Amino acid sequence: MTSQRLRDAREAVDFLERQRSPWEEAWRDIAAYVLPRRGRMHGRDPLGASAPGAVGGSSGVSGAHRATDMRGGRVIDATATRAVRILAAGMQGGLTSPARPWFRLRLADGADAESGPARRWLDAVEQRLYWALARSNFYQASHALYTELAAFGSADLYQEVDPERLTRFAALTCGEFSWACDAAGRVDTVARRMLMTARQLAERYGEAHLSTGTRRMLRKEPNRHVEVVHLVRPRAVRTPGHGGNLHMPFESLVFEADGAAGDLLHEGGFEEFPHLAARWDVTGCDVYGRSPGMDVLPDVKMLQEMARSQLLAIHKVVNPPMRVPTGFKQRLNLIPGAQNYVAPGQPEAVAPLYQINPDIAAVTRKIDDVRKAVREGFFNDLFLMFTANGRSNVTAAEVAERGQEKLLMLGPVIERHQTELLDPLLTRTYGILRRAGALPPNPPELEGLEMRVEYVSALAQAQRLGAAQSIRQFAAEVTALSATAPGVLDKIDFEQAVDELASIGGVPARVVRSDAEVLQLRAAREAGLAAQGAAVARGAAGAASALARVLGVEGGEDRKDRGGAADAAASPAPSAASRLPVSPVSAGPSGPSGPAGLAGLAGQAGPVREARA
Repeated sequence: MTSQRLRDAREAVDFLERQRSPWEEAWRDIAAYVLPRRGRMHGRDPLGASAPGAVGGSSGVSGAHRATDMRGGRVIDATATRAVRILAAGMQGGLTSPARPWFRLRLADGADAESGPARRWLDAVEQRLYWALARSNFYQASHALYTELAAFGSADLYQEVDPERLTRFAALTCGEFSWACDAAGRVDTVARRMLMTARQLAERYGEAHLSTGTRRMLRKEPNRHVEVVHLVRPRAVRTPGHGGNLHMPFESLVFEADGAAGDLLHEGGFEEFPHLAARWDVTGCDVYGRSPGMDVLPDVKMLQEMARSQLLAIHKVVNPPMRVPTGFKQRLNLIPGAQNYVAPGQPEAVAPLYQINPDIAAVTRKIDDVRKAVREGFFNDLFLMFTANGRSNVTAAEVAERGQEKLLMLGPVIERHQTELLDPLLTRTYGILRRAGALPPNPPELEGLEMRVEYVSALAQAQRLGAAQSIRQFAAEVTALSATAPGVLDKIDFEQAVDELASIGGVPARVVRSDAEVLQLRAAREAGLAAQGAAVARGAAGAASALARVLGVEGGEDRKDRGGAADAAASPAPSAASRLPVSPVSAGPSGPSGPAGLAGLAGQAGPVREARA
C-alpha cells in the first residue's frame, strides 16, 4: 500500500515535469546540434540510450547498454560545440577561477575598515571558504555547469555534505531536473531524476527501505541501474528551533521512480537550499532560462546543412558518377592502381557522366561567415580577443577599450550569476563549515553585524573598471591644476580615493590600513621625530660647550708659547669668526633636517653671521 507522503511527492514531481515539457523540444535540438553528449529528456539519457521508465524501456538499464550508443547527434561541423567549450572555460576563468581570488568578505556597514580584529577574522573565514571549495570538486563541476548554462540556458549544481571533504558537488544535465519558483522568482523546488545501482541504494538508504523488485535485483544484479527521484522543496509544516532534519527549512524526499515501492526511500532536510540553480537570461515569469545556444541554433542548423552540401560537392568532384560501357559490366575496378582490360579498338571509354565544377572557395567563404556568427553568439570574440582579431599591431589602449566594450554585453549575465549562483554557493558553504566547527570563533566586534560578499573576479572587476578609471583621471587632472593653484588639492580626499581604488581592485583587507591605524602610525611617527630632534638638539648643545672649552685651552697654550703675559696682553683675542668657520652650522644637518635640528645652534650661529658681516 502506498503511503500518503509518497503519493504527494509523486504528484508534485508529475506536475513539475508537465510544466517543463514545453521547453524539452528546444533542449532536444540543442542536444542534437550543439552538445550531443548531454541532455536527458524523457526517452533519452545522456548517452543516447532509452531512459529508464520511458516507453519501451525498463526500470533498470545496465551500464554496458548505456555505453554502447555514443551517438554524435546531427553534428557534421563541430564549431558550435567548440564555441560552447570556450565560453564555459572563459566563464569559469572570469567568474570562479581556481588560480586567483574571486570573492572577498566584508561587513555590510563597512565597519571592517575600522576594526583590525574584525578584518582579520573576515580574512580567516575567507581563506577557509577557499580551502573548502578547493578541497571539494567544485571547480571540476563548475565547468560542466557553465557548459550546460551556455547551451541550454538553465543549469543546476547540487551541493551536499561529504564526510571526507566537507562538501561535494554534482552538475546535473538538462532534462534531469524540474524547477519551481517562489513569489520572488527564485528557484526553491527541484525534482531530480537520477540513476543509481541497486548496491548504491542499499548502501545509502538501507536494504530494508528498498522495494521488493530492487531487493531481488540487489541479490542477482547488484550493479544494474534503478531510476530514483529526489524532491527538495520548502517544508510546509515545521517547528523552528527543534533539532533533527525533519524540522529544517527544506525537506528532502527520495523514492523509486517505477512506482513499485510502498513508501519513501528517505526523508530528510537541509538548512540551506542545496541546489544552485543558474539561468543565463529569464523572460518574464519563465521558470527556465534562455541561452546563447538558443540564439545561434538557426545558424548552427544552417551550418550543418552547408557543411553537408560542401562535403557532397567535394565527393562528386573526387568520385563523380561515371558513364560505363556495357562491356565493363560487373568487372570495372575504380580503385587507385586498378587495371581494367579492354578489347583493341574499343570505341567507348569510361568517363564522368556529367561535368561538375562547384565553386568550393565561395562555399567555404560563406561557411566561414556562418562559423564566425556562431562564435560571436557564444562570445568567443570576447574571450579570444587576439585570436579572433588576427592583427599583430594592436595597441594596449585599443585592447582595453575593445575589452571594456565587449564586457558590457556580459554585464547582466554576470550580475545574475552572482545573485543566483555565487551568493547561494558561499552561503551554503559557510553554513556547512560553521556546523562542522571549521570556522574561527567570532570576535566581539562582530556582534550584531552582517557580512556581505564582494566579488573581485576578472569579469566582476572589468564591470567596475570605469569607476576606478574615473578616480585616477580626476586625481590626475586636479594634480595638474595644482601647479597653478595649489589650494585645489584640498578638494580631494586622497586617502579615501586609495580606499575606493583598493575596494574596486579587490585588494585584500589586510594590505590596506584602516583610518584608525593610520592615525596611530602618524602619531607614533611624529612622536619619534620629536624625540629624535630633541636628542639632536641636546647633542649639538653639548658639542658646542665642549668646543668652547677646547678653544679656551688652545688660547692659553698660544699665549704660553709666545712668551707669557706681556705677549698675551699685546696680542688681540681670537674672534669667533676665525675659530668657528662652518662646523657649528654644519653640525645640525647631521641629524634630521627641520626646525628641531637647527634650534640648538641658534646661540652659535648668530655671532658667526654677525662677525662675517
